[in-house]
Amino acid sequence: MAKSDPVADALLRLKACAVDPRSAGALAEVSHALTSKSNLPVARAAELITTAKISQFVDPLIVAFDRFLQKPTTTDKGCSAKTAIAKALYELEAPAQELFLRGIRHVQMEPVWGGQADTAADLRGYCALGLVRSNYRDAMTELGDLLMDAVPTARLMAARAIGYSENPAGAPLLRMKLIAGDANYDVTVECLSALLKLTPRAGVSFVGRFLDSSNEDIREAATYALGESRQPAAFDLLTARYAKELLVESRRPLLLAIAMPRLPASLDFLFRVIADDNPTTAAAAIEAMAISRLDDAVRAKLKAIIDERSDDSMRQAFEKAFV
Repeated sequence: MAKSDPVADALLRLKACAVDPRSAGALAEVSHALTSKSNLPVARAAELITTAKISQFVDPLIVAFDRFLQKPTTTDKGCSAKTAIAKALYELEAPAQELFLRGIRHVQMEPVWGGQADTAADLRGYCALGLVRSNYRDAMTELGDLLMDAVPTARLMAARAIGYSENPAGAPLLRMKLIAGDANYDVTVECLSALLKLTPRAGVSFVGRFLDSSNEDIREAATYALGESRQPAAFDLLTARYAKELLVESRRPLLLAIAMPRLPASLDFLFRVIADDNPTTAAAAIEAMAISRLDDAVRAKLKAIIDERSDDSMRQAFEKAFV
């Protein structure tokens, strides 16, 4: 008879615990799993703790984290246990600043095809969020360092943590990063979004500079960030930029950004475009307004304009966007 695999058996038991993770049996199984030498049961137990918001395991989670940090590449390949633990402690709002500090500085290089890769980027990101949530006084210093991390995921989560902090002191870090630039589009988007959260009014004029960028991706990221900000000044910047653009494809992102806030001024602008502009541009505006497709008043007014203009391309755009 083949021997059973203790790790596989532990994972099966933990899977069964998901049905009622707060039962006495499940809690005992989770407690036992956190002492495992294998990273997989520990990671799964931490995930259960996160999902069920079980706060009684904070200390065992910290003990397990320290155990896997001693020989990280041999005991926790892929950094899965340490990452799951950091996420659990962050979600539980645990006062684990020392752990988060160790984690945000941890780099774990492991062999991959063609070289090595750092598997601890997500860990550093969750620890960044944990430091912010636990009100660590020097969090911005750590986040500034992480904003220059070699791995895009870590940089993105650093920007997210700065925005999450709601601390305007993080705005200069984001502005500096945006001026320096980032090769990763998602990092740029996160920095723009976080900046507008921290300093909505001052941030609008700064982000507006990027509407003139020679890089199409950066222009688009700035456009959508301004749309999401719902700031009146952002609406003015977007409509002014719209007036400068002549090509429909260049206007599409602007139309979508203008539609995002679903404010009266935004809707009035789009209705004018649909009523007065050429059919191709009007169709693009109709597509942008799909974000308001559940609004019966918007639907009725659009239909009236389209019926009056009697253009097939506009009608097709409406049928596609408002199904």
